[in-house]
Amino acid sequence: MRLAASGPYAARRLHIGAGTIGDVTMRERLLKLLDSALLKLAPPSPHRLLQLADNQWMPFIGAIAAIALALAIVVPLALATKSDQNDPFVLQSADGARFVAELNGDGDTWVLLGHMFPTKRTKPTHRGIWDKFADRLVAEGYRVLRWDFRCHGDTPCVYSDRPIEDVPEIYLEWEAAIDYAVEEGAEKIYGIGVSMGGTSLMQVAAYRDEFVAVSAISSPNIFPNKPPKDSDRADEDGFDKLDGLSTVADIDVPKLYIAGARNQCSYWQSNRYFKAAGEPVRFVLYETDLHGTEILDDEEIGPDAVQEVLDFLADPHGIIGKEMRNLAPGADPDHECWPPDEDEDDQQEEAAD
Repeated sequence: MRLAASGPYAARRLHIGAGTIGDVTMRERLLKLLDSALLKLAPPSPHRLLQLADNQWMPFIGAIAAIALALAIVVPLALATKSDQNDPFVLQSADGARFVAELNGDGDTWVLLGHMFPTKRTKPTHRGIWDKFADRLVAEGYRVLRWDFRCHGDTPCVYSDRPIEDVPEIYLEWEAAIDYAVEEGAEKIYGIGVSMGGTSLMQVAAYRDEFVAVSAISSPNIFPNKPPKDSDRADEDGFDKLDGLSTVADIDVPKLYIAGARNQCSYWQSNRYFKAAGEPVRFVLYETDLHGTEILDDEEIGPDAVQEVLDFLADPHGIIGKEMRNLAPGADPDHECWPPDEDEDDQQEEAAD
């Protein structure tokens, strides 16, 4: 039984012109080719470039468009869809923001992956930080959808050129990703987010019922902790933020939390999720200061952490009540660091530069 699309959150994709290659218009294929190269250069938009290509006074642009169109026509039918494996494509969020996504693997069981904000070890951050884990998921038979949140990777910024100022709306990318998976025939959808990707997932999973199970790794309860320094946006509307903790009790599906005991406030905040969440829920704590995908990719603890996630995906309802696996028994779960002793937001903003 396939999932049904949710009306107001239906994923927006680009459809322009007439003439088809398989199920895709030739002009849409051309738009896709131009869009991938020019996504960050609006204006002019790819649609505007198509208009200019038809103008007799723009022979140079017209020639480029003609070449691109010729390439689109000779592309094999199997490549003329929005769900090409490993081929970046563009989705659109409910607020009109476009973002770059990538689909890996085959099958009807999908895993959606939301990346983290830059850290001192991992910067910049984008869908590519999932490469190793995504390959493992594909090998296990899952279809993987990952993307660059707004103002990260190949996705342009919306509010400004500071990624931190676009964070409050990244949950909209989750909504569009869910809708895309449903439209493409997903029968089961799992969600995994690291850091801000997990915070935004906890927020969305509270009101979207398509998920079978969700997992957050090294995820803060709210993010950012406070308005970014010298932000015009904060002056205009108070600066919103992601809030996963206030809604986690409304998530009805199984949940898995993973954190490093020495990774800033990850233990304390993941433990707050664990205590506030309804059953079934599992919390795995490692003796490490690694963050997000750094845990999954680590040579020492990575294999164990990856297996935890794979076991969870294979049997999320195998969790009984509230389960805690503590591999850092000396750590204090009640060591509050909110607000943090050091300015985490400033540190993370600097890491992104």
